[in-house]
Amino acid sequence: QNHHFTKFLSLPTIMPKNRILSHQHRTTMAWWTGPTNFTFLPAVIQAAYDGRYFESIIGMMAMVTSFTYHVCESYDSEFLGFNEGRWHHMDNVFAILAIMASLTGYIQLPLRSQGREILHTIMVSIVTCAQLMSPWNVMYTLVPILFALVVTIVGVALRWKRLSYNKQALRFAGLFLVGAVICFVKGLDENTDKFRRWHGGWHIFVGLSTWFTIRAQGGNSVRVATLDHLDAADKEL
Repeated sequence: QNHHFTKFLSLPTIMPKNRILSHQHRTTMAWWTGPTNFTFLPAVIQAAYDGRYFESIIGMMAMVTSFTYHVCESYDSEFLGFNEGRWHHMDNVFAILAIMASLTGYIQLPLRSQGREILHTIMVSIVTCAQLMSPWNVMYTLVPILFALVVTIVGVALRWKRLSYNKQALRFAGLFLVGAVICFVKGLDENTDKFRRWHGGWHIFVGLSTWFTIRAQGGNSVRVATLDHLDAADKEL
């Protein structure tokens, strides 16, 4: 009963096995729901360029696992011996982490600081435990994201005077997010979106929104803490 919420994480319900689809239909679905994940690549590259390697790697894994899941779902096949359900589960983990990282990025913790390392370690631990406990229970998806949201609100409030956002990129991030929400809602009903075009649109818009989010959060203006300045950076938190 909680599968509808997981669609928010780019994860639609597993296709019923008794559903008969033509090869052309499956190929169309695969193209709309698979390669569209690669719109996250600019965000992955931008994060790596800015030295935000945690966000870059998590984004890359979310992109790859989502691509694999959707292709396996479309063709009702396996990859590396795992079916769509297992790739769906892996996609859950990295999609939730990607959302959490996008939120906490607004705190602009100094790179390589203890605070940033501890926060990311806690995030990975929470999501891993939650998804191993009950991957299809909505609370085990919602609670980690709410945790990140609360941490972000508190962190931004405490560091407000030190924060600086790219306002133009922030506006574009919001604009593409609106498009993503529209596509998400339109794609909820798989009976009216049989080829998953709206779901593919969700991938495209949320990928672009994530790229502008990374840029809005400061990009190169976020100070990189050197080894000599780690202690000073941590005292600022």
